[in-house]
Amino acid sequence: MSLFKAGAKHAFNMACTTVLPIAHADLCDPQAFYGEISMLMFTRLGDDLTEWTSAAEWGTRIDNATALPAEPALAPIRQLFGIGALAAPDRPEIKLSRQRKLFGNPEFTMTFEVDDTGDSNWNTLMGGMPVSGQEYAVWFGTEQRLYGGNTGIQATIVMNPNIPNSDEELQTISVTVTWKSTIPEVQDNIIA
Repeated sequence: MSLFKAGAKHAFNMACTTVLPIAHADLCDPQAFYGEISMLMFTRLGDDLTEWTSAAEWGTRIDNATALPAEPALAPIRQLFGIGALAAPDRPEIKLSRQRKLFGNPEFTMTFEVDDTGDSNWNTLMGGMPVSGQEYAVWFGTEQRLYGGNTGIQATIVMNPNIPNSDEELQTISVTVTWKSTIPEVQDNIIA
């Protein structure tokens, strides 16, 4: 014989607080955006933007040529173009007592193929990036949307060469960006 009536709430669920986020569903106003990550920006951790919604600030910070200054001066933000994607994250699942589950921080992996493999990118990215990966503040964008907020995402970047065995395919620099957290703030892409 069951201790609970059919359809009745279990006593251990009654004390839990329900989180019900705001949602949008409007047949006349779909808010849909295309994929393909087309830009990747990164800088030294801690060298945040003051207001990431300001195109003027992005314009003063994005700089692919200026050397990294000593702190406390702000580092420039490097920008790369390419084709990338962000897949659904891995979410570690831990079983708890009383048929409950706990989910750990999502682990994201973004892949990005840089197609500009000229001397600047090849020598700097392939020769100058730490081979074991290093943590940076990272932002990324599609043609329509920009992700990262004022601080960017604290992420590890690893870069590898990709030279195909075909004379009809482009060489690329394969970039893997990984982080453990949530999807950051998003806004319309003002630097597209």
